[in-house]
Amino acid sequence: MAKLKDIAVQKPRLAPGHRLCPGCGASIIVNQALHAIKEPVVVTSATGCLEVSTTPFPFTSWECSFMHTAFENSASTISGIEAAYNSLKRQGKIDKEIKFVAFGGDGGTYDIGLQALSGAVERGHDFLYICYDNEAYMNT
Repeated sequence: MAKLKDIAVQKPRLAPGHRLCPGCGASIIVNQALHAIKEPVVVTSATGCLEVSTTPFPFTSWECSFMHTAFENSASTISGIEAAYNSLKRQGKIDKEIKFVAFGGDGGTYDIGLQALSGAVERGHDFLYICYDNEAYMNT
């Protein structure tokens, strides 16, 4: 279990200076979730405020591997990345442990993204899916 003093000095994986609104729930959710993961992490995020506010070309606020996905595809994209990682690990081309996290909003999760999420879960992919729900089906 992580100690508070260790967490306090841990480098954030979503860097300060992003363009999300001050106090935005998405940035707080991302930072808290990624603080809990010690291993290297690959993140996918569906189109929405989190994505457009943290990756304005040619910049990025992500201090970890990040991939933008279509509105409904965060789960299917992370499952493909996780499958490729497992293949490379079996071949001995990767030896480190990597965690996989997908972020999606309520619309991209409950409505048009449920089929991608349920398929990834049914296939047994090992990833964490975080739905941040603003309860308005807006640009999360």
